Amino acid sequence: IVDSSEVDLFISETILNALHVAKEVKKQLSQDEVINFLNNVTRLSDVPELIFLNLDMPNDGGFRFLEEFNNLSDFIRSKCKIVVTTTALDQDTKHKVLMNPSVVRYLVKPLDVFQLKDFIYN
Repeated sequence: IVDSSEVDLFISETILNALHVAKEVKKQLSQDEVINFLNNVTRLSDVPELIFLNLDMPNDGGFRFLEEFNNLSDFIRSKCKIVVTTTALDQDTKHKVLMNPSVVRYLVKPLDVFQLKDFIYN
């Protein structure tokens, strides 16, 4: 989970753990740290399968993350997909985000169990 809000990190982690959908949930306040980690991964087993990315990061960080993610190796992008979370209800933003081939879902915050169950089980 990549989010600049400690509260949103806690909520997302709690919901994901309650749904028992992941062996491990990691949280990160900095999108740069995640990109750094992904740039240095050497084993496919270390690549996360899913990243929940808050689009509303400081300094256009969410969009910058998506751009930098697209520049990662095929090795990373083939295994790891992105769920964008945001407070933005703007259809242009949603369309722009969903045009990214690595983005598999666009969820409006605050996240809740029902949204995530719908995403995970459908």
